[in-house]
Amino acid sequence: MLGAPACFIFLLCQLTGPAASGIPKKLVGAIGGSVIFPLNLSVNLVDSIIWVFNSTTLVTIQPKTAGKKALVIVTQKRNLERVNFPHEGYSLKLSRLKKNDSGIYRVEIHSSTLQDPLTQEYELHVYEYLSKPKVVIGLQENKNGTCVTNLTCSMEHGEEDVTYSWKSLDQTTNESHRGSILPISWRWEKSDMTFICMASNPISSNSSNPIFAQNLCEEIIEEKKELDTHQKTLPFPPIPEEMPEYDTISTFNGTIPEENPANTIYSTVHIAPKVTEPYSLPMLSDTPTASIYNNVM
Repeated sequence: MLGAPACFIFLLCQLTGPAASGIPKKLVGAIGGSVIFPLNLSVNLVDSIIWVFNSTTLVTIQPKTAGKKALVIVTQKRNLERVNFPHEGYSLKLSRLKKNDSGIYRVEIHSSTLQDPLTQEYELHVYEYLSKPKVVIGLQENKNGTCVTNLTCSMEHGEEDVTYSWKSLDQTTNESHRGSILPISWRWEKSDMTFICMASNPISSNSSNPIFAQNLCEEIIEEKKELDTHQKTLPFPPIPEEMPEYDTISTFNGTIPEENPANTIYSTVHIAPKVTEPYSLPMLSDTPTASIYNNVM
């Protein structure tokens, strides 16, 4: 070998998978947690290993030799307690993750036996643990006794890569629905239903407080009940009372003839209680008229 002697290390692993095809290996982590960037490579002689975050060098490693321990150089002081190499290997463990740790990481393996360094890339996404999602109730409509509305599920913060789904529960069936918006069509005569929104991201999940259909459509239910009550107690118009009125009777000699109940017919006149215009009876002439009493033969 030409040039100055190099530190030799023999690794019997093979570089395979995403690094061989140039596709970054995807990793996920949680805020406050840790993640391991696995290093799998096959090089007979390794001079140095360099870990890079975006375009900034994170760690430089000079492997140990027979007479020396491995030398690890952390370029940024704030990362001294966050960087670790488990089991005396060269896979990088990054702890106390923060949101801004998301990005592209790259490891470079330099060797005097290689014209160009071997590289492997990683794409890290750091997520928040999800809090309880909130549910917003849309405008409500009453369509022939059916409550029609929408429920919208969302997160106050940490919405990156969040997926939503719904569970609709009643006494007989359990249904599921994908998406943040749940359309609802519920008749108040039916059994009560419960709606629950579930939010998930790659590291956690959480669910909303249950929403009850009866509470959701309470105003519409009250309107329906009031309408039904009104229909049941709708008053009928009053029936006018009949007021009998008897005609006066004139006789020839001014005396009332003896009445025979069995052979006498009475004439009764029915008059409505309300008279819009005054009514005048025709004047009687002085000529005597026949009595309306008729004897029945």
